[in-house]
Amino acid sequence: MPDKTSLDEADKRILRVLQNQPELTMRELGEATGLSHTPCWRRLKRLQEEGYITDKRYLLDAQKMGFEIVAFCFVRMASHKRSTLEEFERASRDIPEVVECYTTAGEYDFILKVLSRSIRDYEEAVKHKLLQLPHVSLINTSLTLKEVKNTPDIPV
Repeated sequence: MPDKTSLDEADKRILRVLQNQPELTMRELGEATGLSHTPCWRRLKRLQEEGYITDKRYLLDAQKMGFEIVAFCFVRMASHKRSTLEEFERASRDIPEVVECYTTAGEYDFILKVLSRSIRDYEEAVKHKLLQLPHVSLINTSLTLKEVKNTPDIPV
């Protein structure tokens, strides 16, 4: 597992710039970070190999894609055996509407972020997909009213 303390200021500059401008050429990245081409390329390659940079992709606007409903589902499991939890995790990965899944400590075992095009679609997803997940004993849902902040940026 990478250790943030091993990042120097040049590494941090690269990461900050790339979070908001992943399409930069190596020359542009070097200019933005004050590094020449070769050292910049070596650092970027090392940051990727060490797992600091995991992917490069475009972010889509969920509302423009027709997803009007954002729900957070708080899931309680009937069993806490390791195999049960792992089975739930695998099954949740196969549901396209579930865009995020977290294991939690506290009252619930999992929190799911679910996108739906309408309340009716959400109801169908709950009835026919979420409640069918293995060993689910309870799902409590909070529907969002407005997105106040949603950033993929990690503080560097």
